[in-house]
Amino acid sequence: MRVQTLYAVAGLIWGLVLGPDAGLYAARMMGDVGWLYQYEEGAWADWVIVPFGAAIGLTVLFSCYQLGAAAGRRYDDATDTTLKHAKSVPWAMLVVGICVGAVTVLTIDDRQHAVVRYVQSQKDAAARLLVFAETLHRIPTYGIEWPGGGEAGRIDLAFRGKRKGDYQLEWKILSQDGTEPLLGSSYTVGLSEKHSSTNIPVSASELANAYIVQSKRRGADIVVDERFRLVLELRPLLNGKDWEVLPEDEPARLDDGDSILLDRATTAFRVQFESRSGRIEW
Repeated sequence: MRVQTLYAVAGLIWGLVLGPDAGLYAARMMGDVGWLYQYEEGAWADWVIVPFGAAIGLTVLFSCYQLGAAAGRRYDDATDTTLKHAKSVPWAMLVVGICVGAVTVLTIDDRQHAVVRYVQSQKDAAARLLVFAETLHRIPTYGIEWPGGGEAGRIDLAFRGKRKGDYQLEWKILSQDGTEPLLGSSYTVGLSEKHSSTNIPVSASELANAYIVQSKRRGADIVVDERFRLVLELRPLLNGKDWEVLPEDEPARLDDGDSILLDRATTAFRVQFESRSGRIEW
C-alpha cells in the first residue's frame, strides 16, 4: 500500500473516531441556546440541533481525511531524506485509531443517549419557562403626564398578571441623545392582584438641572426643546424553588437583560425650558 494512501486511510479512521463525538458535543452546545425553544414550545428545535451536530461531525471527518491526504502527498513529494522516517507514522496512526475507535463504538450509544437526554431536559425547562413567563405581571398600560411650565410630571403605569410576589420596578428618563439616565429609581413592589396601578412623581426642576449637568453647560445660556425618553422595566424576584424548574442559563440571561421574564416599556414626551445665567425658565 502506498504511503500516501496509508496517510489518507489513517486520516479517515481518525475522522470516523472524532467526528461523532464532535457532532454530539456540537449538538449539546446547540441545546444550550435558549432561543431555540421560545417559539412553538421548541417544536422546531430538533430541525436545528440535529443538522448542526451532523454538519460539525461531517466537517471533522472530512478535515481529518484531508489532513491525512495532505500529509501523504508531502511524504511522496519530499526530497529531504529526513522525512522518510515518516513511513511508520501512518501505521501507528492506523493502529491507535482502530483501538480508540473500538472504544468509541462500544460507548457511543451511551454518550448519544446522554446528549439526547440533556437536550430534552433543556427543551422541557424551556417549555416550563414559557408557561411561567405567561403568569408574570406585565406593564400593559403606561405613560407620563408632563404639563410643562415647571409643574411636576407624573408617571402612570398599570400591572397585570397572575403570579403573586415581589418584582423590581426600574424607571429612568433619558434625553433625546443620551445614554445615561437623567433621573431614575429602582425599588421593590409587591404585586398580588391581577390588576393594579401606581404613579410616580417626577420633579421638573430636578430633570432640568440633571440635563444641564449632563450636558456640561452649567452657567451657559441654552434652549431645550427635545423629546425625552421614559424607560420602564419590571423584573420578577424569584426564589430557589422557581429556578429549579427553569433553564440553567436563565439567571445569566436575566442579568444580561435577554430573558423573556423581563418586561420593558418605553415612551417619549416633549420637554421645553431655557437656562439663562444658571436660572431655569419654563
